[in-house]
Amino acid sequence: MAASPLLVLLAFFAASSVGVVAVSDGAGPPSAVSAGGLIASACNRTLYYDVCVASLASRPGSRRADLRGLASISLDVGLAHARATVSLAKALSKRHAAAAAYAAGCLSDCVEEYSEAVDGLRKSAAALRRSAYDDVNDLVSGAMTNSDTCESAFADKPGLRSPLTERNSYFFKICSIAIAITNLLHGSSSRAL
Repeated sequence: MAASPLLVLLAFFAASSVGVVAVSDGAGPPSAVSAGGLIASACNRTLYYDVCVASLASRPGSRRADLRGLASISLDVGLAHARATVSLAKALSKRHAAAAAYAAGCLSDCVEEYSEAVDGLRKSAAALRRSAYDDVNDLVSGAMTNSDTCESAFADKPGLRSPLTERNSYFFKICSIAIAITNLLHGSSSRAL
């Protein structure tokens, strides 16, 4: 069930109004952060603040998570979205198979692209656990390319519109957020957030 716009707005204001109180010895990420403050601080360093706050704050444990936890949660959000997109694209492909063969073919391609994105995000979560931040970013960037490839397949035929445009756009944003948070995590070993 989708959250009402009012609830999302309230969550946004709650998360953004809490200040960051961090305790750090300078050798690692903050060890204590006020509830929601790290989410707002991390999301403020992404290109998609509202999407970041809404997607992270909606996940269990996010308010108690450290920066590594937020990076992991952002990857989980992307993975769940990619899996759901695979299922949707399969269903749409079956529905369009007889009526619009070209669209069904594009949707089948999207199933393949998002299946690869799922694989890439699984591998990126494993890379995050190993602190292989460059690998995380490479794998997540590849997943972003998969969603872009899905979307562009529809553009090859004039007048054909992708039924996945909004999903592709959201996925791109979530991946961008995961990369931004991973970059913050990568840099947090030399400074506190």
